[in-house]
Amino acid sequence: MSIAYIFNRIHHWVAALRIPLYKLRHNSFGKDNFITEHVLLHGCKFGNYNYVGNYSILNNVEVGNYCSIAPNCIIGGEEHAYWDYSTSDRVSRKNITSKKTIIGHDVWCGAGAFIKQGVTIGNGAIIGAHSVVLKDVEPYTIVVGSPAKFLKYRFPDEMITILKEHPYYDMPQKQAKEHIDWLQKNYIADDPAK
Repeated sequence: MSIAYIFNRIHHWVAALRIPLYKLRHNSFGKDNFITEHVLLHGCKFGNYNYVGNYSILNNVEVGNYCSIAPNCIIGGEEHAYWDYSTSDRVSRKNITSKKTIIGHDVWCGAGAFIKQGVTIGNGAIIGAHSVVLKDVEPYTIVVGSPAKFLKYRFPDEMITILKEHPYYDMPQKQAKEHIDWLQKNYIADDPAK
């Protein structure tokens, strides 16, 4: 083996290490987050036990605990200044990039969802696949479509109140599972799987 070959292999290995580190810069992560391949993150803060699917892009997003973000989601990002002489961020300084997007706890974003910057998604909400969310989403609601519209609440009002009074999403995973089991045994909720 030549010195040039060894140097070349080391160079490729070091370059391969730089890619994931570049993607993780300017972000913070809690415990046990699973970020799949080809995900771009910038200025994001993650709580605990979250999942982000392939090819998703998150920019200036705060994610709670136990969230599931399916593949190909775009959350946050730049809004071009259509009112300026140029919409290009190379010449216009009026493009909007500073609004933080908030994803609450236990939120599920379906595949291909788009969430505009500055929007707040409430705890327990579900964003339907390929939905375009342009305004805040209430807790425990399901929104779908382009633009996303309210479809229904996930649970009756009494169950939503109980869930708000028993915030399992602030607990470690094992304790949260036990708490969910306790809620299911002690409170009746419609279960479409039955």
